[in-house]
Amino acid sequence: MAGNLGAEDRERSLETMAAVLDDIALRGCTITYLELADAIAMPGPQRIHRTTRLLEILMKRDAEAGRPLRSALAVSRVGGGLPAAGFFDRARRLGLFDGREPSRFHSELLRQLYCSE
Repeated sequence: MAGNLGAEDRERSLETMAAVLDDIALRGCTITYLELADAIAMPGPQRIHRTTRLLEILMKRDAEAGRPLRSALAVSRVGGGLPAAGFFDRARRLGLFDGREPSRFHSELLRQLYCSE
């Protein structure tokens, strides 16, 4: 479960998140975790934590569906344009990332997302 969200709220938030990230991909840019939390109206406390939990769920669903990982569009404000370490850890656990060259892996995901729309 994503934070303390109920199943209905979680699914609604995931739908909103997917739509926001699809729009971000169309615009060819990225969004910070805080901006994404604001865009999906994630309530506090622990807004960023809840948002990243939803991103992990979306990541798993995208991987299972063979889609580019839309979660790659969400980046850390202080991470030099990269997602936080949890993104790469999750990608590794899903068998999508070998743990080497996170910047290159992320760039390739962004290329796929920007070209898939």
